Amino acid sequence: MPFMAAAIPYIMVAAAAVGAVAAVQQGRAAKAAGEYNARVAEQNAQYAREQSALQAQQADREGRLRLGAIRAAHGASGGAAAEGSVIDVLGDVASQNELERQDILYRGAALAGGFQGTANLDRMQGRTGQTTGYLKAGQALLDGASQSYKAYQRV
Repeated sequence: MPFMAAAIPYIMVAAAAVGAVAAVQQGRAAKAAGEYNARVAEQNAQYAREQSALQAQQADREGRLRLGAIRAAHGASGGAAAEGSVIDVLGDVASQNELERQDILYRGAALAGGFQGTANLDRMQGRTGQTTGYLKAGQALLDGASQSYKAYQRV
């Protein structure tokens, strides 16, 4: 039994070391998870930008087709291309087309910005988790040393 009593402080130190290693590993895992989540969010941001650019191109194409259809219909009815009401209609349609295109790009940029914000937050949480792991490791070592010293004094 005296051997066991003498071994208790060393066992406590070993347990503290294991706890410290576990805390460091937990912090590293938190950082890795944050980095992974950030990369996914950044990919989503890029996807949102690409999708909005494609949608804006499609809206632009549809707008040009609408303008062409208006010109063709007006020409088929015998009207001159430079008549006032046709110019007004073409201007309104062109303005509406551009507004729609800009709205699509804005929504895409806003969505991408949200994903980028999420990526930044994920990275920050990962770094915070890693720092917390290091602090917990230090705490485990100090607690273990303190308890080991107390146990050593009792032996």
